Amino acid sequence: MNNSYLNYEWFLKEDLSRYADKWLAIIDRKVVASGNTVNKVIKQVKKEYPNKRPFITKVRNKLSIL
Repeated sequence: MNNSYLNYEWFLKEDLSRYADKWLAIIDRKVVASGNTVNKVIKQVKKEYPNKRPFITKVRNKLSIL
């Protein structure tokens, strides 16, 4: 299984409600960056993990799905 799939699978199962409405970067099944804009998160990850490929996603507020 590749790392992208493992990170995605982890994301689906993990309670990330504290990150509601935030963008996340996940590497090795850990949140390594979060922020209000995807550009901020990508910039932070490139600086701190230049040789890693993160899984980037936005955590939706559960109320917005209803």
